[in-house]
Amino acid sequence: MLAYLFYFLGEYLKTSLLPEYQMQIVLYGNGPMLLLIICFLVHLCILIGGPATISLKRWLPVIYTTPFFLLFAFLLSKDHRVLYNAAVTDGRSPLDPLFLLLTVLFVAGYILLSVLILIVSWFRTREKKQKKILLSLLLSLFALFSWFVLVTSLLQMKVVTSRNAMILYFVGYLFWGIALRHLIGKHDLMPDYRKLFHILFKSAPNAILLLDQKGVIREMNPKAKQWFEGIPVGDVLSHFPFQDQQNFSDWLALYCQEKKYEAQGEMRIYNPSRGYMDLLMGIDLIEENGEELFVIHLTDATSLKETERKLLESERSYKYLAHHDSLTDLYNRTGLQAQLQQKMEQRELFALVLIDLDHFKPINDTYGHFVGDLYLKHIAHMLTKDAQPGDLIGRIGGDEFVLVISCTDQRKDVNKMVEERLSLFNKLPFNHEGIEIPITFSAGVSLFPKEASDMTTLLKIADEAMYRVKRASKIGM
Repeated sequence: MLAYLFYFLGEYLKTSLLPEYQMQIVLYGNGPMLLLIICFLVHLCILIGGPATISLKRWLPVIYTTPFFLLFAFLLSKDHRVLYNAAVTDGRSPLDPLFLLLTVLFVAGYILLSVLILIVSWFRTREKKQKKILLSLLLSLFALFSWFVLVTSLLQMKVVTSRNAMILYFVGYLFWGIALRHLIGKHDLMPDYRKLFHILFKSAPNAILLLDQKGVIREMNPKAKQWFEGIPVGDVLSHFPFQDQQNFSDWLALYCQEKKYEAQGEMRIYNPSRGYMDLLMGIDLIEENGEELFVIHLTDATSLKETERKLLESERSYKYLAHHDSLTDLYNRTGLQAQLQQKMEQRELFALVLIDLDHFKPINDTYGHFVGDLYLKHIAHMLTKDAQPGDLIGRIGGDEFVLVISCTDQRKDVNKMVEERLSLFNKLPFNHEGIEIPITFSAGVSLFPKEASDMTTLLKIADEAMYRVKRASKIGM
């Protein structure tokens, strides 16, 4: 189990303390430790099998030397920077593909070999206690093998990154180690393992909490104590709010009542000494000396969640800018079309009013574009000032605005309503530094669905009506 401990200590050093030496740690530390773990696993199964598997002991030198021989062959024949490309940071494995493949085959193969040894031992032994021990070990190894295959498959399909896969491997091996610890302690197979497991518990890079059936914390590892520094132990669980506003007590009660309840959760906690932390939580129920305990493991996902929040905020900002006019904050043509489409699908009656400002170019030429922009913002403010629920207001051109209002299909009533809404332009002229600039405009109206059933035709009808008004005003002059 020392190799098991050193392997995950190496992972902790590589990811947290000495990332600049990750190539050396993997090739000269984690790689050999991983090979030792799987070799020790086969060795352990042969020893536990007793007389039924004693004949396999002569193969132990081959079992130990074969993977190490291949490892040293790779180290001697290939450049280390080829075997482990530290520049790969996009979620793919930095290991050489052939080197990675052989490593995976050896790990999976040795776990499977251990399972086969236990199966043979279980069939051959006649002692009931020994059968029970072998069956327990067999089930735990089968679960470990299944977990290894699942995580490896997810990694190859790029569903998870190599970093996240390592966390998942660690979680699987951790719970397998917990189960093995209980079995060894219960049957007194390896009395010294308790001490080694306690060392692993203390050195784990994730926070781990042990709880009794009442939800009271029995023990926390150093990482958990570091994360919850400054919070009394009795108050730690009260800082576990979930995204669905459940507190931890309610969540734990549901887990106990419904075995099918998902034993995972996300939460965001606040620690005055560390600020906000986003955590991924998993829980498992184990038996320790006849008593059931909850094992809670927490993974810090703060950086991932912060990135996710920034991406969502960027997406919202992008969608807003894509559908709104940057000067007036009114809908642009795209946004207006999307909103009108919803109204049309719901078969709402509405009038589309196209407003064209008269003499806008002279304002820009006389007072400058800055004043012209303020003039347009003033128009937008007046249109939104008395807006009713369901109204749509947009700017679809330099000096063209659109007002969409709910109405009946009676043209006379609609014209009166539009006239009242636009009368505000005459009452509130634009003022800038003591200069009053009157607002003159021409407007045309079209009705949905009486006159048209799509935005293009509605705009065309309103545009024709607006130009009739514009020509009539010129003749009247």
